[in-house]
Amino acid sequence: MKDLVIGDCHFGIKTNSIFWLNKQIKFFDEVVIKTIKTENIDRIIFLGDLTDVRYSINQYVGIELKRLVNRIADTGKRIIFVAGNHDYYSPIEEYVDYNSYEMLFGDEFIKQHPNVTFVTKDPLLEDGSLFLPWYWTENPEHFDDMLYRYNIKHDVDAIYCHADLTCWPGPRIASIHGKPIYSGHIHYIVDDPVCNLHNVGAAFAFTFNDVNQDRFIYIMEDNKIVKKIKNEISPKFVRIVNKDIFKDDDSLYDNAYVQLIVSSNNINKSEYVDRIKFLKNKYVDSNVRVHIIDSEYEIDNANIKGINSNIGKYIEDNIPKNLNDKYLYIKEKIKN
Repeated sequence: MKDLVIGDCHFGIKTNSIFWLNKQIKFFDEVVIKTIKTENIDRIIFLGDLTDVRYSINQYVGIELKRLVNRIADTGKRIIFVAGNHDYYSPIEEYVDYNSYEMLFGDEFIKQHPNVTFVTKDPLLEDGSLFLPWYWTENPEHFDDMLYRYNIKHDVDAIYCHADLTCWPGPRIASIHGKPIYSGHIHYIVDDPVCNLHNVGAAFAFTFNDVNQDRFIYIMEDNKIVKKIKNEISPKFVRIVNKDIFKDDDSLYDNAYVQLIVSSNNINKSEYVDRIKFLKNKYVDSNVRVHIIDSEYEIDNANIKGINSNIGKYIEDNIPKNLNDKYLYIKEKIKN
């Protein structure tokens, strides 16, 4: 079985931005559909959050998205959509029928395209792959019911779902018997080969939370990733720090939103002032912005220490009580 796995798409992102919609559709038309045909894909798997706005779908976005899904379905390949939290109109499960798939597609679409399945209510076990919609990964009772329904050890080869795998407790992971789990929901890539947990990341970069990170879709054979196809069509988010702003690398600014991070002791130096002016004039289309910080800092994939330095305390003071245990668990897991 050769699969094409696609993470979160969030059609309708940026307040239904037509610019973003066009970039996303271009990526699907020029990369995804081409890959389906040239790589002889058997099955296309969407890992949730096809749409962005939970409570409504913009008419134009909905029409273009439905046309796009029609084009993908017309390839004749098996297509499975796993519903994510953004695809439901309410976090309350009794309203599970109110979701973007029902609204956009409905029964007539399924009749026209029997090769398409929307997994919104109950899990789907097909060809050794178990597909779990968001409600079934968030609700412990549902998860236990899933373990009762299916013989994970003998009948399931892999699980595809929409969940934050980083916060799964040890007993839940143990119940999967080491079977690979591929999930959407977390927009950056998180890979835990020891426990065989894989958050594949979103198919698109959306904000500066995605800074300096590439985005991919994945070709899989026998439930293992064999090829990553980089998204080079939608905009990327780039953060360039202090002396790095003097690097002459046009690729950093091409099709990108760019932050120039300069410490306060450098910002008044003439060489920095001249360089910033040059970059902002040369890369007008890159939306170059300058951020100044007052202290020395370190950078990882998405965070700058020194900016919003009290954010940890702010979170701890304001996090809802019902989420506090989950927050402390994840915080301790990351720390260790």
